[in-house]
Amino acid sequence: MQISFLPWGGFKKNIKLGPVTFWPYHVEANQKISDPAIKRHLDNYFKSYVDYQGRPVDTITVCTHGNVDFRSLNDSEYSDLRNAVDILICGAIEPNVKRAVCANNRSWGPPSTDVFELVTQNFHPGNDYIAVKAGSLHSGGWKIGEITFPKPWATGGSLWSFEKELIEGFDRCFLNRVSVDFRERLFRSLEWFRLAHIEGGQVSELSKVVMMATGFEILLQFPREGKRKHFVDYMEKYISSDDFHKDSRTNNKGRTFTFSVAGCWAWDFYELRNHIVHGDSIPLKGLIYRDWITHLIVADLVFLECVKRALFDQKCIGNNVRSCAGEFDKTKEPNNESIEPLARWFLGFNDVHRALGWIPKRRAPNSS
Repeated sequence: MQISFLPWGGFKKNIKLGPVTFWPYHVEANQKISDPAIKRHLDNYFKSYVDYQGRPVDTITVCTHGNVDFRSLNDSEYSDLRNAVDILICGAIEPNVKRAVCANNRSWGPPSTDVFELVTQNFHPGNDYIAVKAGSLHSGGWKIGEITFPKPWATGGSLWSFEKELIEGFDRCFLNRVSVDFRERLFRSLEWFRLAHIEGGQVSELSKVVMMATGFEILLQFPREGKRKHFVDYMEKYISSDDFHKDSRTNNKGRTFTFSVAGCWAWDFYELRNHIVHGDSIPLKGLIYRDWITHLIVADLVFLECVKRALFDQKCIGNNVRSCAGEFDKTKEPNNESIEPLARWFLGFNDVHRALGWIPKRRAPNSS
């Protein structure tokens, strides 16, 4: 038999993403597991997962593809499971980065990828031997009670939550009406997002910049040539507005261009990425955007806006906005021109743009 789970997830209720359901073991095991031998075996096995004091955790979150039958997953089903976990990672990290930046509070750190460590374990009720798989490596020879799996140190912030509408939008990505090409691009970009948010010193900050840039390239379909220009053009068209401050950048041929500050950030981020992949020396201050906000934090915020816009374009979120656009002119289908202002309002990133200094701050109301 086989079970997949997130040892440190700590979910309080079920979350569904396509064919995959995540459910809290210590809350629902009695209802979902009818075979007492299986329940007894898993109860004992899960005691091997311990906190920093060596105490068994109550954060086990089981991942089920379809029914709770503990069968081995085929490659396609495991791919669904891996994609669903990547969605949860994005869904947990991104809104909490946004919250911290908008509040200008760096102590509100998001969780890291390590919280969502995915474990798949084969088992046979009554057989206490454990075989551990780590990547492509296997090891075994231990029995339940002879080995423990401690919680990772680098789990990040403990106060986090999912954005309900974002998770629901991701859930709709599994529907047949969503194009296969988009779904594959989205899920692959989320894989790079996951890798860019591993902590514990396994991945350097410089490598994370390259990983995030790769996520953008896949999601936004960068061309093989002119990648920086493509990124800047996207920012100018879909992120920037007339309210944005302006700045300029000069290319290596001495030509100067004027962009919004959002476009200038895209220019700088891709320049940073290029310096890294070409092995140039990068000073620590080169990773800072402003104050305590790094280029990686800005990349998180922009990635979230790009993902939400992509979900909106695929009609996975914001359908009520489309209905409102149709109400304005019932004689024709809403088009991009009529939807775009409502889409920007729906996506709701003015607070982020203001916190980054990209648009003017709100004026305080007169006291008189």
